[in-house]
Amino acid sequence: MIGAGRRGGAAEDADRRAAERDAALVERLRKGDARALDELFRRHREAAYGIAYRLVGSREDALDVVQEAFIHVMRGIQTFRGQSSFRTWLYRIVTHASLDYRRWRSLRTAESLDVEMTLEPSAGPAQRTPLEEAAARDLRQAIDKALTNISEKNRAALVLYAIEGMSYKEIAEVLGISVGTVMSRIFNARLRLRELLETEIG
Repeated sequence: MIGAGRRGGAAEDADRRAAERDAALVERLRKGDARALDELFRRHREAAYGIAYRLVGSREDALDVVQEAFIHVMRGIQTFRGQSSFRTWLYRIVTHASLDYRRWRSLRTAESLDVEMTLEPSAGPAQRTPLEEAAARDLRQAIDKALTNISEKNRAALVLYAIEGMSYKEIAEVLGISVGTVMSRIFNARLRLRELLETEIG
């Protein structure tokens, strides 16, 4: 019984130290330190993936859910009040993202089809107007320009995933890195791409 108590105490101490480390990283992130977000991602990605996988039942979908969850973390960090631990807050985000995933996936698929119809020449009688042509051309140019400003290793992972349609495992094999590293690179590339596009287009 005494041994069990000691083990429990050690586990509680470890949990407290982990929570304190998370709290320090959250403060750094609020002040604009991007490295803090990457550290939080590394610390919690495996546990977040475990939750997502058990809720969505697909490895690839779970990886996507984790990516989206951390994007929500980045966007909502200024409103996080610390009333619960960062881990609890993150798990809540992952859970909601997982439960909403099927609906979100359907919407994203529809949006992708809309983009393809906009960017590709129409096969039907209706042709794009000059304004639509210019908008499509500007979007392609903005994306191409933004991609050139993403680090080479992150850009490679994003291109293989988003353009070539490769799985995380396939990308890991191609680049000779772990799936976890692939996740980190795609995550960072997505954030950077969004920032660049917001600056370029917005």
